[in-house]
Parts: sequence; C-alpha cells; structure tokens
Amino acid sequence: MDAAVPAPSKRPWYTRKAVIIPAAVVVGLIVIGGIGSALGGGRSTSDAAPAASVRTTEQAAATTEAEQVLIIVPNVVGMDGATARTVLETLGIRVATDGDESMPVIAQDVAEGTEIEEGATVVLTLEEKPQLTLGQQNAIRSAQSYLDFTAFSRAGLFEQLTSEYGEGFEAADAEFAIAHLEQNGLVDWNAEAAESAQSYLDFTSFSRQGLYEQLTSEYGEQFTPEQAEYALTAVGY
Repeated sequence: MDAAVPAPSKRPWYTRKAVIIPAAVVVGLIVIGGIGSALGGGRSTSDAAPAASVRTTEQAAATTEAEQVLIIVPNVVGMDGATARTVLETLGIRVATDGDESMPVIAQDVAEGTEIEEGATVVLTLEEKPQLTLGQQNAIRSAQSYLDFTAFSRAGLFEQLTSEYGEGFEAADAEFAIAHLEQNGLVDWNAEAAESAQSYLDFTSFSRQGLYEQLTSEYGEQFTPEQAEYALTAVGY
C-alpha cells in the first residue's frame, strides 16, 4: 500500500495575496500619473516656455525707422545708360530704363539731391537710338570687311570707301561708318599701323626712316606720325 501523499498545505490568505496587493497599487499610480501628464501637457509648470515679450507700438515704430536707410540720389543725366545703372545700383538704388543703355540718359524721374529709401526705383529716360540709313549700314559693313582683310589708316580707309575706284560711298556715310567703328571700340589705329609696318617688313627690307615715310606718306599708308612711331617700336625699330 502506497504511502499517503501529504496534501499541500494551504497558505494563509494574507500570504497568497501579498503579490496581488502591491501590483494593484502600482497600476493605480500609473493611471494617476497618466492623468496628470494629460492635464499638464507632460511638463511641469517650471518647464513651460516663458511667454514671448510683446513690443509696444512705439517700440516697433522706432525699430522700423532705425532700420530705414536713406540714399541721396545723384545726377546721372548725360551718362550712358549702362554707366548710370552701375552708379545707382552701387548706391543701393534700383534702376528702370526704356531703351538702349548704350545711349545717353536725358532725364531721371527723381531729382538730384532727393533722399529715397534703399531699394527704391529711379526711372531713367534714354536718348532714342538713331535709325541707320541703308547707306550707313552698308558703309559700316564694308569698312569692317576691309579692316578684317588688311591694315588701314583712318585716312586710307576713308579713301577706300569713297573712291570711285573703291566703294564709292557718300563721304557722309563713310565718315559715319568710321566714327561708328571708333565709338564702339571696333578699330585701333595704332594696332593697324603696327600690322601695316610688319606686312611691309615681311615683303621687303626697310630702314627705320624708309618705313616711317612709307607709313606716313600721303602716297603710302597715311598714318599719323604718332601712329607710325608706335608701329616702329612695335616691330623692333
């Protein structure tokens, strides 16, 4: 006969509930803590951001006035449009124009000496660019073609454009074409003289005096004495 297995002893109620009671207390604390966080936004009063300072109307107006920069408008009438734009924009003034900025400024809508805020706009009126006649257009193209082909003095190019054995342009159109090249930086007479001198030396021998005379003679290249001297220096004489 097997030995009797002793029945498990029953623990007192307070021993069996010893774990349950603290757990319930912990749950209660968590619930209470969650409610507190929800009501307080998860931050204590000491962690809340400080209220933003509010400026008075007088303070805001004083700050705005202090930040304004006033600029005295200069006189740019007579300058070409591009130069006038550079002058004004360097000062912090905006510029508006209504034409070709290579032409002179004939008026400005804000008078010289007027104080305006930085970033304000000044409107410039430019001289209207003249329309070229057909003769002037063709004379310019012809003059440029000759200079691209070989060296010319101013007088020599004028003769080539107007000669009955050359292009036969009206003298006024030829003069206009040459002036146009000069004003737009499309010709350098010193460089033309140097090129002419070098081409003579490439062809045959010349003394310094002989080359000078060839460059300046009315029957030769017709460069000015100053241009001829520049050319002689350039070729090594």
